[in-house]
Amino acid sequence: MSIQVSTRIDADTKQQFDRICAGIGISPSNALSIFIRSVINNNGIPFNLVAPPMTTVKMSKEAMFGCMRGQFKMADDFDAPLEDFKEYME
Repeated sequence: MSIQVSTRIDADTKQQFDRICAGIGISPSNALSIFIRSVINNNGIPFNLVAPPMTTVKMSKEAMFGCMRGQFKMADDFDAPLEDFKEYME
């Protein structure tokens, strides 16, 4: 049995996502299914979540000392985490 999952994103983000999925040759639905399965297989998000460098973002005192206490780091290459999904896309 399958169920429908929905989320809201802005139109530009959706258009970019659809274009990239088409370029890869998979549907947006399949891309999200791959992501969900990967979260399950990895028991967490299947790539590093990182925040922008402190020099480019002004953070409030509350943000700096929040629950993650600065443990996020911005990846140098935005596309690098996508390498983890190549085996699913072949």
